[in-house]
Amino acid sequence: MARPPQFNRSEVLEKATHLFWERGYRGVSISDLVKATGLLPGSIYAGFGNKEGLFVACLEHYSAQGDALRAQFESAESPLAVVRNFYTAMSDQAASSDDRRGCFLVNASLECDDSEQSIKSHVRSCMEKGEGWLKDQLDAARRVGELRENTDTARLAACLMGSMFGFRVMSRAQEGSDKIRAVAEASFDSLVSPWQQVAA
Repeated sequence: MARPPQFNRSEVLEKATHLFWERGYRGVSISDLVKATGLLPGSIYAGFGNKEGLFVACLEHYSAQGDALRAQFESAESPLAVVRNFYTAMSDQAASSDDRRGCFLVNASLECDDSEQSIKSHVRSCMEKGEGWLKDQLDAARRVGELRENTDTARLAACLMGSMFGFRVMSRAQEGSDKIRAVAEASFDSLVSPWQQVAA
């Protein structure tokens, strides 16, 4: 019976994710992954099946980091503040001059074609998870009266998610930090303000 591969999975996924994020799926070879992770080719195949399997695992790793990040904002004083604080943090991250790689999910979605359905399916699943979290916060905001009762929270969550992906693309395109923040702020206000409950 073959022994399971012995390595720190989280550490390997972190290194592989950074490599894929910088070069894209097609720009990375098995030999590149060997150098980046320190694993032998046999360990990569045993642990993940192939390069695509490792890439999918990296997508899941990235998604889990997103879950942890979103959870940090759930202690805000109101559900709508949770959404705004998270959205602002994402725009600040996109505007930062230290990291202009864009969104790993968006990059993967744009790079992969219909022949790579496993990757596209996992990208879609990760995106839906983030969108679902936004909808949950907006539903809570509607319940406590921060948003109107007729607010279409599913549509609003989708629009906010699309906006966040948009300014991550702007970041990858090297747009100025002030412009990214201005676009993000205007987008949030234009999307959310029409649905906010007006005090009597």
